Amino acid sequence: MEKETEEIHFKVRVYQKRELALLYFPDASPKSATVSLMRWIRQCHELHKALTSAEGYNKNRNYFLSYEVGLIIKYLGEP
Repeated sequence: MEKETEEIHFKVRVYQKRELALLYFPDASPKSATVSLMRWIRQCHELHKALTSAEGYNKNRNYFLSYEVGLIIKYLGEP
């Protein structure tokens, strides 16, 4: 009997920062995962520039809008 592999399709939508961060860092605590994701965003200069130049981006907001998630996926790949 063959083992079937499940495909997980990532959906681009509004995510709480900690929710998205935990997808990238599933073994970390919510706070640690969020800090790590925000560090990745700051260190990826093209992504950081794209986010900060996008209308409505607020680094202090507790969630990412769907177009911001799309940019994150474009530069960092799917979680």
